[in-house]
Amino acid sequence: MKEKNKLILLWFLLIFIPLFTLRLFQDEMLYLIISRKALQFEFSPRSSLVFILTSPFMAFESFDLKVFLPRIATSLITLLDLLLIYEIGKRHYGKRAGFLGSLMFLLSFVTLRYGARYTLEPWGAFFILLAIYYFHEKPLLSAFFTGLAFCARETWLTTYPFFLMYAWKRKKEDFPKILITSALPVALNLLFIASINFYGSPLGYNTRDTLSWGLSGILSHALRSWLEFLIGYPLIVIGFVYAVLKDSKNRNLLWVVLPSILTLNGVNGFLLNGPFERYTFGPLALMSISAGHGIIKLYEELRPKIKAINILTIKRWVAVFLIVQFLFFNAAVLKLSDIRAKGIQDYGYWYDREVFRILKENANPDEFFAGTPHPALLGFENWKWADRNIQRAIELNPDWIITFESWVNFRENPHEIGELEIYSAGPYLLIHAKENGAIGKYVVPSDLRLWKFRK
Repeated sequence: MKEKNKLILLWFLLIFIPLFTLRLFQDEMLYLIISRKALQFEFSPRSSLVFILTSPFMAFESFDLKVFLPRIATSLITLLDLLLIYEIGKRHYGKRAGFLGSLMFLLSFVTLRYGARYTLEPWGAFFILLAIYYFHEKPLLSAFFTGLAFCARETWLTTYPFFLMYAWKRKKEDFPKILITSALPVALNLLFIASINFYGSPLGYNTRDTLSWGLSGILSHALRSWLEFLIGYPLIVIGFVYAVLKDSKNRNLLWVVLPSILTLNGVNGFLLNGPFERYTFGPLALMSISAGHGIIKLYEELRPKIKAINILTIKRWVAVFLIVQFLFFNAAVLKLSDIRAKGIQDYGYWYDREVFRILKENANPDEFFAGTPHPALLGFENWKWADRNIQRAIELNPDWIITFESWVNFRENPHEIGELEIYSAGPYLLIHAKENGAIGKYVVPSDLRLWKFRK
């Protein structure tokens, strides 16, 4: 079987098929809400290209279609990311290197967890990979795709000026046209965000939150997250670093690759929650272009020195490592997750359906909801997202809190509290106050101490 066909088959088994069973994660629900609003020409202060492209899916009556169609679109974009990594790697380093780089990316934690969910990262990575793929043959198209990457995901704005420097070094004769072609979508997107609320955009709040920690806080958070990054993606990191050290011919690619990696130091979600969140998707995709080549070169240099390495080819060593890594991380998630995630991919869409059923049957749309965005997906207008900040949700004095069972405790035996109605749906807990103030009276946040929790 050809390498590309192997990648497509693995994508189908590991990314496409599971998407119909994956539990909704909270940001995914928020993105679905933003996409639904885009259908009504209501926009948030952020890069909205993906929300606009997927907004027609929100016109369907079926709630499942509203979830699955954006997921299918995102999973297909992830497939294109995978194939672009393969093609670019093959072009620069050969077929074997392209295949190994793509395989390492496909079986990485972040791709398995977010490659089929409705997230923005696969889309932004897709446009920047297209920019790299077309740079030499069609530089103007490449420039346009670089601008679209920012229109799809805000973090790619920092790559844009470095792309221009790369273009100046490699395509001086075409640079004026490249500048104009790329600047148009970038400028329009900045104006679009600013016209709504630049201060409230991801560009604004990521900058404010990160700077509020001070230099020592940024360094301590970054050090921990980068150490976890090395633990989470060792083959890609080692392969990428080794390729950079050994291959001077293609080192110019660093002008496009490094900015996305360094940008993670200013992404609040990466610094707080580490490398297993979706923010690492794009940088890992770009690092994977060179990672296959680096791993091959390292293997070839170690073979004469360590005879035991010769028992397997490099492809089989990589396959064995990725399988062991896959099993290890699944076991770790099952053991450590504070939201009772079922493995890396976290199956359980049926639990979300149960939450929707409970709310439809028991909640009044005029009531006030706090916690996860489930009520908003049903069209309830009076709601507030709380994420892990359960104390804040309690202080809002809501009629309902929808959260995870492990995130809350009760001052008394919950089965004996007549002022509350409590519903369970897998890991979710739905708490309804039958009397005003009952949630504040009886519900308290849990003391979350697991490794994933960041204060």
